[in-house]
Amino acid sequence: KDTPFLNLEGATIISQRFNDNVFTGIDYFNKLRGQEIQVKPKGGKIVKGTLLEISSGSVTLSHQSGIINFNRAELEFLGSKNKDMDLPTFNPFLSWDLNSKEEKVIKGELVYKTNNFSWTTVYRLKMLNEEKGELVAEAVISNNSDMNFEQTTLQLVEGNLNKIDGFRPRAEKMSRPSIASVNNFSPRMNIDELGDYHIYALNDNHDLESKENITIRMYGPLDVKYMKTYVFENSERRQKEEPLEVQLTLSNMEKNGLGISLPGGKVEIYSYTQKTGLEYIGADNMGQVPKGQSTKLTSGRAFDVIGNRKVLNYDRQRKSEEAVIEIGITNNRTESVDILLIEHINGDWIIKDESLNYKKEDASTIHFPLTLNSGEVKNVYYTYRKEWK
Repeated sequence: KDTPFLNLEGATIISQRFNDNVFTGIDYFNKLRGQEIQVKPKGGKIVKGTLLEISSGSVTLSHQSGIINFNRAELEFLGSKNKDMDLPTFNPFLSWDLNSKEEKVIKGELVYKTNNFSWTTVYRLKMLNEEKGELVAEAVISNNSDMNFEQTTLQLVEGNLNKIDGFRPRAEKMSRPSIASVNNFSPRMNIDELGDYHIYALNDNHDLESKENITIRMYGPLDVKYMKTYVFENSERRQKEEPLEVQLTLSNMEKNGLGISLPGGKVEIYSYTQKTGLEYIGADNMGQVPKGQSTKLTSGRAFDVIGNRKVLNYDRQRKSEEAVIEIGITNNRTESVDILLIEHINGDWIIKDESLNYKKEDASTIHFPLTLNSGEVKNVYYTYRKEWK
């Protein structure tokens, strides 16, 4: 209500009014309290009486037989013969009092904030093989207002917008993409900066009807490279057997067909072959990925790559514990696969007797990377020991 800002040249704005007094049945009948109305129960006769109270659930009348309360769900209708009413308003509206030294047509700009419009980014990743694919970025724009817009110009804003909610400022976390020039980059919109934010101005005008979503191609398809890895993640004494998680790593670099700042959004993942065509295989959410950084996407679990984790021995003492771990991986696929075993160990620990070199990722995580040929089965062993005072 306080956000509309009218920018004019050639006139002075004296005052601005926002009228949100939209007609509703309850508001109308509330103004008739103390006056006579009539109601008709389902299957009954019309009852006349003085309106005492009305809500979305009930109507209370003063009748010659006493006070009667009706359930509104049991009424066919309620009405009044009172014709003294102002012209109803069906939509909120703005009005201004202006002062101008001369009588002429002037132009201006009106800026206001609304919660009824939003947009998100949806990516489509078409996997052509184990290493290469095509990436398409689309903007899904939603009009949740009750207004239709014909041949309108749309601009999409990305940035860390600080909005005031009551008296407390709240930062709205949004991605801040900036598009660079890369191979096969064919934007359907112009990208510009607005202070610390970025604006995506659509090249074409669009009709946007009330309660409608439209999807606009932002850029693509881009020829991209990725790394496919099968991940088996566990912790300490956990034992399980399950298919491995399929993980795709996209490095946002020009040599991989990207080198652009990617806004956060949902990534729909498809597999494509000449024989089967396009098949949906999963989806994942992706955060903002600046140029030069990487993101990991999970498409699901592999049917033919199975992991089996066992705790072969566990010994706990008063100030220590030790466990011997066996991890078996079976590759039933027709091609070799890259495997990543992720092990989480909390506390003060050491690793010993490992059958495969590991990488310490952080204070509670180690990685075992390996490659399995088609039909190969491999077991990885290690012992972790923890001590405390």
